[in-house]
Amino acid sequence: MKKTTILVAVLIALTVSSCNFPFTAVSEDSLATSVAQTVEAMENTMQQPTLPIPVATLAPVVTAEPLPTATVKPTEPAIPCLFAAFVSETIPDGTKFSPGENFTKSWTLKNTGTCDWNTDYRISFKSGDKLGAADFVKISEETDPGETIKISVDMVAPDKAGKYKGFWQMETNKGVKFGQVWVQIVVE
Repeated sequence: MKKTTILVAVLIALTVSSCNFPFTAVSEDSLATSVAQTVEAMENTMQQPTLPIPVATLAPVVTAEPLPTATVKPTEPAIPCLFAAFVSETIPDGTKFSPGENFTKSWTLKNTGTCDWNTDYRISFKSGDKLGAADFVKISEETDPGETIKISVDMVAPDKAGKYKGFWQMETNKGVKFGQVWVQIVVE
């Protein structure tokens, strides 16, 4: 199709250009030769060079040996050695006292850890309102895992009316703290 279009375009160009030149007799053979040469020259200039097509070469694939998988055996959930659960208390939150009134706050705690609590363990004041109590009170008996113990702390209501709250926590003989309880009172 391109060759035919080019040939027609050349013939038209030659015909039109021959009208502009003085008329000379040209033989059919020389005209055909001239046209053929022109067409050939145009084809050569219009031809696109053929580009080499790159051929992809694949590198060999190295496969790794699969790693052995570790077998994980289910275990019992880890229970911390030192863990205390609140069971009950005396003097519920919001209990009202008169200024300077003495009272004893008691907490019943359950040893839900895996370690025994010995009599060197104690409940220690942590923060808030101390309410005239000692810094700590040692527990009265050894408490094995699963057992409960009642721990009591003597306190005094402040002289000034208001709401008061103090935090306490268990502590080992080596100073490791765990669990937390509190006392919250109202002085009127």
